[in-house]
Amino acid sequence: MLILHHYYRMERFYIFNALLAIYGAVFAIESVSALADGSTSLPIILGSIAGIGLVSASVYEMITGSPSDFEVGDIGFWAVVLGVVALLSLQILEITQIVG
Repeated sequence: MLILHHYYRMERFYIFNALLAIYGAVFAIESVSALADGSTSLPIILGSIAGIGLVSASVYEMITGSPSDFEVGDIGFWAVVLGVVALLSLQILEITQIVG
């Protein structure tokens, strides 16, 4: 039973950090594409910096972090999961409206 608990904790560690990286990538891609189009404003610049920083921090944590030290509660974990699912759903909806 202890082995299964350790595996569960390790799995959550990588899922959590991968979802944070996806969340940051959405912000970075959207902001960097707006900057490439010539739009410059403080929110766009901060969004691109925050998105790139979140991706970098998540990847760094996955490479150097230890799954056994992962301490995020169930509410925090599921908030990130549902937040990323909602964000990706809205992005897909936005893309289909642009294309259609």
